Amino acid sequence: MGTFRDTYGNIMVRVDGDRIWDNNGNWAYEIRGDRIYSSGGSWLYEIRGDRIYSSGGSWLYEIRGDRVYDSSGTWICEKY
Repeated sequence: MGTFRDTYGNIMVRVDGDRIWDNNGNWAYEIRGDRIYSSGGSWLYEIRGDRIYSSGGSWLYEIRGDRVYDSSGTWICEKY
């Protein structure tokens, strides 16, 4: 899926297959279907269309093209 960088160009995460790695190269998350789990197996997020929600149902992020925005509309990262 690619590398995501913050608005300053710093690597935030890398997505490789169903695993998401942090900028230090540590496995941080795993994508299983429409849910994202921590590397320890805790359900953290759910993907619904273009939006990402917390496991409690709060809208957190929106994907618009190659960019990710928080729920207030602030651009937080972009796919490279």
